[in-house]
Amino acid sequence: MSIQPESHSPHIFGLWSAIGLGWLTLNVFGTLSFIIVVGLPAGGVPVILYGFIGSNLAVICMVMTFAQCASRFSTAGGAYHYACFLIPPQYRRQIAYPLGWLNYLGWIFTHAGACAIVATLTLGLIKLCNPEIDVSPRWKLFVVYISINTLCWLFNLVAVRGIPTMELLGCYATAFGFVAYTIALLVKAPKADSKSVFVQVNDETGFQSHGFAILLGLVNSFGTMMGLDGPAHLAEELPRAKILLPRIMMIVILSQFVVGLVWIIVLGFSITDVSAITSSATRVPVLEIIRLGTGSNAAAIAFCLILIINNATSALGSAVTMSRQGYAFARDGGLFWNAQLTKRSSNSNLPFWSITLPSLVCALVGLIYLFSSSAYNAFVGSQVTCMIISFGSPALILLITGGQLLPACDRWNFGVWSTPIYLISVLHGSGDGLLGIRNGTCVGVGRAQIIFASVK
Repeated sequence: MSIQPESHSPHIFGLWSAIGLGWLTLNVFGTLSFIIVVGLPAGGVPVILYGFIGSNLAVICMVMTFAQCASRFSTAGGAYHYACFLIPPQYRRQIAYPLGWLNYLGWIFTHAGACAIVATLTLGLIKLCNPEIDVSPRWKLFVVYISINTLCWLFNLVAVRGIPTMELLGCYATAFGFVAYTIALLVKAPKADSKSVFVQVNDETGFQSHGFAILLGLVNSFGTMMGLDGPAHLAEELPRAKILLPRIMMIVILSQFVVGLVWIIVLGFSITDVSAITSSATRVPVLEIIRLGTGSNAAAIAFCLILIINNATSALGSAVTMSRQGYAFARDGGLFWNAQLTKRSSNSNLPFWSITLPSLVCALVGLIYLFSSSAYNAFVGSQVTCMIISFGSPALILLITGGQLLPACDRWNFGVWSTPIYLISVLHGSGDGLLGIRNGTCVGVGRAQIIFASVK
């Protein structure tokens, strides 16, 4: 296995379309809309709020490390390529295999989770429009899930040049929904006590230890930030990637932090009746928050449509990302059937099997839900552990080696702040990884786990 330099792919993405894809693969707005309700029994809004702030401060350090690497290495492998380029050549093979597989599987599970959210929202919309329809059978969710997965595959294969436009559309819908419903809830919704948002810890988990309950709530906060390196996998489809990519990464994470912080506070103040929210007939609690807060079923329907657009374009973004990461990994010889996975079509210049294989795996993962929701949650919930280990590896190597193999560059140098930045990234990655391993199958870690917990 050898790490290959960047290839000459068509420059499909630009600055704003890449920011759009980064926004939607991270998708804090869409994810938090669900997590804030699921996390209420495990610590309540204060734990989610402060966990989100703390996690984001550490994640910003991770993204700064990515930006530093991206300004030197413009390849589609992302975090695992960065890690491999930073260590001596004789050790690269041993590092590349596990990190490449972890990142690849992490993105496949992320895509599976995004498809599951869209499927659940679609059935929730049907229930809002026609309360007489029963949306509880698992096969209905599976059919919509497969449909979303198939549409993303088709877009990625035959309409790839339209993807930047779709991602920008998703960003516009997200920004509109965030601003409009923030104002609507602040103006119309009955307000919860400020103590329940900033101070009062809630523990309805049944565990004897409040500390463990809080840890469960913190996992939900960490789970919102698992699409960090999405833009990195577009490096070979961006012009002047070494200049633009670091900027894109920082713009995405800082803007998403602001959106997430405001949205947690707004939803927190809008939750006055937890039991009514969690027992919603739509099985999507955030829709009940909107309906009760605005006093309008139409407002809930409009919000559901916005969330469907948001998460559908997020699913499309994750489909693009997993196929690009898989192509880079196969090009390095890290997957099986590598010659076919890296073979480009003469018509589209796209690698058919690198796009198709992860979509097939996602379909198989969704099939598991028909037989066992717990098994499905175990698969998709491992997203956190897979992602966070691969994300923390570049910072760990830079910390251990002192950046000896980091090429000299006049951009993105942190000077005396380098060691603190790397250390915070490594500690955050270690903490998230341990929490994910311990709690990933029981508390709704990852996007799909949160959603399927609400539809069981």
